[in-house]
Amino acid sequence: MYQEERLLKILDYVNKNNVMSVMDICSLLDVSRDTARRDIVKLVQEGVVIRTHGGVALPQLQKEIASYQERLIDETDSKRKIGQLAANLVQDRETVIFDVSTTVQSVAEQITAKNITAITHSIDILGILSGREDLQVYVLGGYLHTKNRLLYGPSVIDKLRELRADKAFIGATAIRADGLYFPYEDDVTVKKEMARRSDQLIAVADFTKFSTNSVYRLDFDFVDILITDQEVPIEIREVLHHKNITIIQCEEQDNYEEENNYDS
Repeated sequence: MYQEERLLKILDYVNKNNVMSVMDICSLLDVSRDTARRDIVKLVQEGVVIRTHGGVALPQLQKEIASYQERLIDETDSKRKIGQLAANLVQDRETVIFDVSTTVQSVAEQITAKNITAITHSIDILGILSGREDLQVYVLGGYLHTKNRLLYGPSVIDKLRELRADKAFIGATAIRADGLYFPYEDDVTVKKEMARRSDQLIAVADFTKFSTNSVYRLDFDFVDILITDQEVPIEIREVLHHKNITIIQCEEQDNYEEENNYDS
């Protein structure tokens, strides 16, 4: 059993029972005490549990990472605007990688380019694009993560290494001055490989990501374009300019179009 599977089972148990001992983990998952302790360290690092004497418990003010479907309804208008701008960057007959993200899903929903080849490990993006007859969809297979609506595992990386794409779209859990952040170590591994296998990596993220924290970092060196809906904080903007990363902001784009419409 992969560590992520074990962590999900531990979280499910703690959510139902509030606490879980090391012996409970060993018994439930049939693992050694050393493995149980490593899993506890991982969950504590991610901030979803606190360590107790002999196990873990829910924090009193726990804010667990929201499920994919819960995140889908947050900041819907912002995601739609970002998705539309990003979708306009895709040209006919390109090969495009779509990461697992509610904002990336909005990109997929608004794609108008014809005869593209789409690559994804997102269950929801697969469902959206499978309804179109004018494109091909390649699925990065693996184990099913039901909560986050994705396929994961070593085979996702192995398949990515065999591919080449014009563009890749990724989301982010948090954006700080030193890079993009994600809740799981595997997230960064997958996104690095997407960057290596595509000519252009485009990050899409709404303004809430600039005031959020997460655990695992993807360096800005992997990113070519950032599309967001509001002004990027100055300390992050300066870093992006230094690294020659293009910033596309929805509000600036809207103002430009309004001025042109007025002049006409």
